[in-house]
Amino acid sequence: MKPKILITGPPRCGKSTLISKLIVYYHQKNYKIFGFLTPEVRQKATRIGFDIEDIYSREKARLARVGNYKTRFKLGKYHIFIEEFDQIISKLESIEGKNVDIICLDEIGKMELFSKKFQELIKKLFLSNMPILATIGQKLSHPIKDYILKIPEVVLFNLTRQNQQEIFQKIIVILK
Repeated sequence: MKPKILITGPPRCGKSTLISKLIVYYHQKNYKIFGFLTPEVRQKATRIGFDIEDIYSREKARLARVGNYKTRFKLGKYHIFIEEFDQIISKLESIEGKNVDIICLDEIGKMELFSKKFQELIKKLFLSNMPILATIGQKLSHPIKDYILKIPEVVLFNLTRQNQQEIFQKIIVILK
């Protein structure tokens, strides 16, 4: 089975930055990468939410926003747009058997796990024979995290600001 790499670490240690650097590296080598990123959305210097961006098509949708919204799910000050999230990730449901070099999931976190569709997709992808590169919350307490960590092919890296380059190199070796 192909490797499944999880990157964890404290907030703001560079998990998403590392994923982005790896995507650039593999795009330069003409790898076909599918999955999603969850970039911050800022208004001036203030974070007002997160988007979800399909890596392959570059299609974007709202994942979470601060403000007065009517959504089914809320986490802290953020309203979560699960329907928009599910629409973007639905492209990954039929990915098996296609020409895929890496699947990137940034991130497996509390907001994303409100989606039952995402939970099922994670189970399916982590049991597939496709290489996966994902970030996961260090303090996340969820049955999906427990499930993933029991899979023998999963390699977990604990990222810090000091070891980013070292982890980058290790991941490149694993995903050859």
